[in-house]
Amino acid sequence: MSIATDSIAARVQAVLNEQRLDLRHVSLDIHSHPETAFEETRACATLCGLLISNGFEVRRDVSGMATAFIADAASGEGGPRVAFVCEYDALRGMGHACGHNLIGTASAAAGIALLRALREAGIQGQVRVVGSPAEEGGGGKIPLVADGVFDDCDAALILHPADRTMSVMWALACTHWRWAFTGRAAHAAGDPDKGLNALDAFVHAYTGIAMWRQRLLDGTRVHGFIAEGGTAPNIIPERTSGEFLTRAREAAYLDEMNVHFRAIFEAAAAATGCSLELVQENTYKDLRSNRVLAERGHLHLEEVGLAPEVSAPWARVGSTDVGDVSYACPTIHPEVAIIHEGVSCHTHEFREAAATEHAHDVMLRGAAALALTGADIIADAAIRDAVRTSFAAEPWRRPEWTGSGV
Repeated sequence: MSIATDSIAARVQAVLNEQRLDLRHVSLDIHSHPETAFEETRACATLCGLLISNGFEVRRDVSGMATAFIADAASGEGGPRVAFVCEYDALRGMGHACGHNLIGTASAAAGIALLRALREAGIQGQVRVVGSPAEEGGGGKIPLVADGVFDDCDAALILHPADRTMSVMWALACTHWRWAFTGRAAHAAGDPDKGLNALDAFVHAYTGIAMWRQRLLDGTRVHGFIAEGGTAPNIIPERTSGEFLTRAREAAYLDEMNVHFRAIFEAAAAATGCSLELVQENTYKDLRSNRVLAERGHLHLEEVGLAPEVSAPWARVGSTDVGDVSYACPTIHPEVAIIHEGVSCHTHEFREAAATEHAHDVMLRGAAALALTGADIIADAAIRDAVRTSFAAEPWRRPEWTGSGV
């Protein structure tokens, strides 16, 4: 712990202890009222109310998103700025099985605790809490980044519940696709020659993807599902539709993949005579964890008793629009364990774990670690300069960096 952070650590813990019950109530309210992408009206209002009551000036309906917000507050005049990033959308059909109730509450809690601690210690600095909708599909952080919300921030911090605790989270760049083939219906036995089989078009595309996978670089992913496949076995399928995700370790390589992905679907349409609707909805960049921030985060996770492990590069990765934030300013996205190892998020078991007393204890410990990392940035010029240098030089992209803190 830096000397500057040591002077406010007790204050951070005191604020979180004082607000423990209120924060648990906020998290449980979000958990029990799951709202999917861009529909998070209750969660947004709940978090905004919490922040307003703790001295933040809140702007809602930002970057063209009704459920996005920016909450700003300051200790003194000027000083460095740290952003804490909230997520609060639920998964389609599964509620808060990714624990975004904990993410949103932890980031708000970290911002509140850091602000109070800075003011009580007489340290100049600015705290921003950013509410970003639609992480689970929709990419709410992408327009926020495009509008420069993080351009004046010295760091952006967010945590994620998981089955293990690590200061470095690895995440693939990802593109979300929606597709539909339209053919022509006909009697499948009496007049099959009069039909254009939209299911055949999808099978052609899926086979092309399967053959394409063998020549892709390590760490890539291509996966999806079919939502419509026909209406009856005696009718030539007139329409098929679904969604796919393409993923890669580098955003630049994903761009190359996406050219081939589109060509595969277009070839399937041409081969079967069907028409194609292929919509590229959004692309999340790969997540670039800042090395210096990760070192500080690792130490603070240890200090709050969460025992972080050394992460294995690219093990069990997903994707997140926090990657876009990490291209705009120094960023970390540590994971904190709320359940025993081996239980994946996006499961019913993980959803239930996200509402337990244990999860809320971990959430508050994680919030403290985020707040203390933010205090390092605001109160210690040497750490702040090291973070900037690391961000400019991109040393975190070296494959040997695993977030061990040494």
